[in-house]
Amino acid sequence: MTDISSSSMNSGIYKSFGNNGVFFIPTSGNNQGQAAQFASAPVGAEMTGPWFTPDEKTLFLSVQHPGENLKDYSQPTSHWPKGGNAVALPSVIAITGF
Repeated sequence: MTDISSSSMNSGIYKSFGNNGVFFIPTSGNNQGQAAQFASAPVGAEMTGPWFTPDEKTLFLSVQHPGENLKDYSQPTSHWPKGGNAVALPSVIAITGF
């Protein structure tokens, strides 16, 4: 997982990364050692606390401080997870299909 601060995200040497994300790196096979992103955090957020269920088929992640660069509640930088005009909220998500 990347943990690029909101003040550095999408600028300078971090521009190519975009939002923080979750990556996997195969340890064998044709793609050994090549990082691949499989989840992307909302604007201004980071993914934290990864935890697999015992059968390793579901991954839980916490979405921490989405839209944290908020300067005015009337102009949020993110509307995640509710969308519309909602102020962004931290959440826990589940990714399945492993």
